Amino acid sequence: MFNELALQIEKHLAKGSNFAIAQVVDRIAPSSGKVGDKALILETGELIGWIGGGCVRGIVIKEALDVIKSKRYRRVRISPEGGTRSTATFKEYVMSCQSKGTLEIMIEPVIPQPELIVVGKSNIARKLVQMASAADFRVSVMATDADLLMFPSANSVSDKVDFSTFKNLTNTYIIITTQGEDDELSVKKALETSVNYVGFVASAKKAEDIKTYLTNAGISDARISELRSPVGLDINAKLASEVAISILAEVIDDFRKEKTSSGSCCGSSKPSKTEADVNNQFNEEYYINPVCNVPVSKKNPKHIIEYAGEKVYFCCDGCKVSFENNPGKYIKV
Repeated sequence: MFNELALQIEKHLAKGSNFAIAQVVDRIAPSSGKVGDKALILETGELIGWIGGGCVRGIVIKEALDVIKSKRYRRVRISPEGGTRSTATFKEYVMSCQSKGTLEIMIEPVIPQPELIVVGKSNIARKLVQMASAADFRVSVMATDADLLMFPSANSVSDKVDFSTFKNLTNTYIIITTQGEDDELSVKKALETSVNYVGFVASAKKAEDIKTYLTNAGISDARISELRSPVGLDINAKLASEVAISILAEVIDDFRKEKTSSGSCCGSSKPSKTEADVNNQFNEEYYINPVCNVPVSKKNPKHIIEYAGEKVYFCCDGCKVSFENNPGKYIKV
């Protein structure tokens, strides 16, 4: 099982996917999960591996999805007596399964370094690519006449600005540093993607001119307001290398901040197309158990019953019994 999980971890790291790893760290019998059992949980809610069945599986999926968003580990205790203790890194649940065992599970996020797309071949672009590569970012460059000799540390170089070749933009940052070479069109193309962070290296005056162009080009005011220009932390940078440092520092600061469910640190951005697809896939595959409020796989529930013309899915016997004793408590008709 460990080798299989190791292969899965390697596979999803290579894809640049975010996921979480859950491991059983303590146990009081009876429980199907044993100390050392591990599982990988994807952003879609898919669980690969084993940490226990019934309500434990649903609780771990629910908490793992939150761990991925917050980028912060969490220890979860599931026991018959339950509890009310809850912090940013610890949470208690009632073991509603009839086995009545106790498990403690550590859930840790695995967030690959983000992808940085640099548009332009200016001195700032070259320094930024060099520094981002040293910081283990996956770096791509787009610029007319650009090649790997110009950007030897980049993962890929394209001589045209075309974001359609990037299939996963969930964990991506775009920096436009064209400095007069098709500035307007490059910024417009970047804002037409689902990327949450688009930065444009320019003076305040140039930034305002670009925003006027974008408005006339049909880009929404909400999207234009998300353009970061001037971009970079204010460190009184003068040299190209110093400007690159300020930009990379701002990107890292944004990347490390805890994100809301909207995908933005401040909650103003709409979910990207990729995030919306993930949410839809999760809703299609999982049902929120009305008793314990944890996800239940529609493909493999413990019980299904009909109530008020709706299928209700349960993770364990205990939740089913509780619902049957008082269904109106859990679903309002």
